[in-house]
Amino acid sequence: MTQRWRTAVGSALTLAIAVTGCGFHANAAAKPKASTVPLRVVGFWANDVTTPLTALYKYPHAISEFSPFWYSVTASGSLKSHVDATILSQVTKAHIPVMPLVNDATGIQAFLPSKTTRTAAARAIADMVGTMHFQGVNIDFEPTHTHLRTELTAFMTELRDFLPRTDKITMDVVPHSGGAYQYPQLEHEVNQFILMSYDEHADGSMAGPVAAMPWVSNILARILKTVPASQIDLGIPVYGYTWPTGSTHAKTVPYNAVTPTMTLHAKWSGRYQETYAHFSGHTAWWESLQGMNQKIALAKKDHLAGVALWHMGYTNNAVMQLLLHTIGRQP
Repeated sequence: MTQRWRTAVGSALTLAIAVTGCGFHANAAAKPKASTVPLRVVGFWANDVTTPLTALYKYPHAISEFSPFWYSVTASGSLKSHVDATILSQVTKAHIPVMPLVNDATGIQAFLPSKTTRTAAARAIADMVGTMHFQGVNIDFEPTHTHLRTELTAFMTELRDFLPRTDKITMDVVPHSGGAYQYPQLEHEVNQFILMSYDEHADGSMAGPVAAMPWVSNILARILKTVPASQIDLGIPVYGYTWPTGSTHAKTVPYNAVTPTMTLHAKWSGRYQETYAHFSGHTAWWESLQGMNQKIALAKKDHLAGVALWHMGYTNNAVMQLLLHTIGRQP
């Protein structure tokens, strides 16, 4: 990385902070002490936004892999495809490794109890990865059902058997899962566990932090008792919520859609270390650049493998510059 590029990124980040505000303080922009192994950065994506992935294409080196929500498992074990051919073409052209997210179309993991449908699902996913020449796959079965923990482990074992060892498997895990994950067995089948350390408060709850640092630190400390740090990626939200005063009905606000009114009334919570605002009969909490920076620093402090952002459709140039500047990746 040249000194000229360092200066350019620093200037751009400073400008982005000045324009976007959202609670990012100058002292938080300081680059954390570099670790010997750079953090990997997973960039999720879902089609709930219409904004193009301009920032990603401009800064393709800011992430290690792209994990778009493109497939769902049915009750019969088959796959539904939601692949966006245009995005796939552009990401491939940018030489960004792709590991698609596969979720549970049934919502109750109906394919897991039967060995027949469980095996069919594992084989269908492995065949999809091979046919599409992806670098691996992300498994996102939630909400997790504790009574199916043995079946989930069996599924992940079969999926690992069907894939070459060079293909990666990542698995999203829900905090406070009630023992749904058999980590000692899963550690041998899964390359990385992505801790979904967000939505502490969300639609359905009263207004509050999306991912308060005390909450994130506590759930991370809990999983670290069971899973090696080298197999954990820390989830980071790139969004927030707004609630009408006194309501539990929240509306998602992507970081790149934070309004001028939110920015005008933005305050930083020292207790929760997240940005919030009260305005026009609403309360908003969201992850600002300062909050993202602190969670990256936490991942480095605890020697985690990386971080995972939900999701790339919510980012802008400032977020991508933060990743480059903080993690120290080459442009």
